[in-house]
Amino acid sequence: MDATWGRGAIDSAWDAAVELAELVAHGSPLPALPSTVLLDPGEMLHADVAAVGWRFQAMDVFYEEPRILAIGGPVLFAAASIGAASARRRARAEAERLAAPQWRSLGRLRVLATDLRLLVWFEGAWASVWYDGIRELHPDLEQHRVTMLFDDDPPYALAGPWLPYLTVILTACLAARRGTEAVAAALGANP
Repeated sequence: MDATWGRGAIDSAWDAAVELAELVAHGSPLPALPSTVLLDPGEMLHADVAAVGWRFQAMDVFYEEPRILAIGGPVLFAAASIGAASARRRARAEAERLAAPQWRSLGRLRVLATDLRLLVWFEGAWASVWYDGIRELHPDLEQHRVTMLFDDDPPYALAGPWLPYLTVILTACLAARRGTEAVAAALGANP
């Protein structure tokens, strides 16, 4: 049973997640996979899955204010000035709307789950999402989605058929690092 990049259908991914959860609940270790990327000494790879990602963050947006040239009398100049002011307000409001914090697509991602972190392949480089930085974990297993909240970083959301499997690994690793009560608190449950 290994979750690897590009692997099969949703049903097989769900079955693998259920099987892994049962094994972990009965004391079995997480699967150990050979890594194709350089990990820290002693770090162990547990899964290599595909996902679609989002980040909740603001964005810098630049816009050009419309310019209007008015030639003519005072009435035409006044009408052109009013029209230009209105166009500037609309452009500024649209730029503010686009710049506001919101879920922004990261596209298709490769996610490696180790015992210490998630390694996410994004824009040609690996980014680390350290388990110690996760404050809350919000899995939605029916939607095959998990949202992670952090103390000092914008939230991440990942979705895809292998996210229930990845959620089992995340919770098992968090429990190993912090204890089951801390994981229950991170999941919003009462211990």
